[in-house]
Amino acid sequence: MNIITALKNPNINKILKEKTDFNIIGNDIQYQEGIIEMLEKNGETDLIIISELLPGEYNFKELINKIKKIKNNIEIFAILKEKNEEIKNYLISKGIFNVFYNNELTIEELIKKINEKNNIKKEIEINEEIKQLKKIILEKNNKKINLKIFNNNKIKNIKNNLNNYIKNKKINKEKNNKKIISVIGTGGIGKSSFCTIFAKILKNKKILIIDFDILNSSINSIFGIKKYYKKNKLNEEKININNLINKVNKSIDILCGTKILVDENYNKTKEEFPIQLNELKNKYDLIIIDNSSECFFEYTKEILKLSDLVLFLVEPNLIELKKSRNLLDIYINKWNIKKEKINIIFNKININSIDDKILKLLFSDFKILGKIKININYNLIINKNIKIINKKIKNDYKKKIKKLEFE
Repeated sequence: MNIITALKNPNINKILKEKTDFNIIGNDIQYQEGIIEMLEKNGETDLIIISELLPGEYNFKELINKIKKIKNNIEIFAILKEKNEEIKNYLISKGIFNVFYNNELTIEELIKKINEKNNIKKEIEINEEIKQLKKIILEKNNKKINLKIFNNNKIKNIKNNLNNYIKNKKINKEKNNKKIISVIGTGGIGKSSFCTIFAKILKNKKILIIDFDILNSSINSIFGIKKYYKKNKLNEEKININNLINKVNKSIDILCGTKILVDENYNKTKEEFPIQLNELKNKYDLIIIDNSSECFFEYTKEILKLSDLVLFLVEPNLIELKKSRNLLDIYINKWNIKKEKINIIFNKININSIDDKILKLLFSDFKILGKIKININYNLIINKNIKIINKKIKNDYKKKIKKLEFE
């Protein structure tokens, strides 16, 4: 697929070139007139990703019309600066159904959308080739003409295309099964314990736990491993992220994310972080991220946007419920985290907890995975480096895992 980006953001163009097999034509276009020039030179362009923020002499509707006049059947991903139903409806009327809003679309989601569009295009092409082959076979049966060489070549090409399509579809399916799960909630809710038990319970998965709780980092203590990488790596000019990973067992690895943030040798930029996380996602079946409860860290927002699922732990008492609702309000209304991502788990349930019916009513606008009862064995799990997990705790967690539907 031949793609042009016109986002006034060279980093996205760079990431697409590095992390996909698409043919990204040229550099990111920085002005409206540049789109027209590029399309006139490259008639084979399949898709253009364009931002409403791009400067130029046209309004967005006029620009879309100019593009459609040059190539009416071109696919367009439109990114609007803010929610605008009038412009969105206009774009839909022009056959543009991929309409997004600025700061709400992550690079991971963009790549996923392009892959979906590319797969549809390939499927249409293969179906068309199969139709042509059927037509040739029928013509051969009805007419006595020698099409042996032509048919053999045609069959060979279709077979290769079909095999490649099936292979790519299988690879994409495997990639889609890989998940990044963020665990969040108010301070002291038990995020670190949840992450460690959650990882330990899962079977037949290669898992990476990332500790991004910069204020209360404790994953390493629970697993009984060293927090920092080996001393002989300290002298490297740039520390490779793989050198920060500790192996717990054949299924679980640990990465203390706080080291990435505070180590001056590892000064990765905000734009590079999605690339790093995507590389890790390719290596693991599941990444579980333990996040800080503080809402003033910019990196937490970026992590939540990059995550496929967000598990929000809530302690069911009046004070913690109020804190939780305030935190959710920040995530959804200020950080623009999609509500569909967020799954609620009621943690530390005891005999004095608020009634289930009230909890369900208070969080009725979210998917509720259930509740986890408080258990005196949690201290045993932490003190014994996660080696012993009580049967009741296992059953509680297995029920939540089943509802996530990612296995």
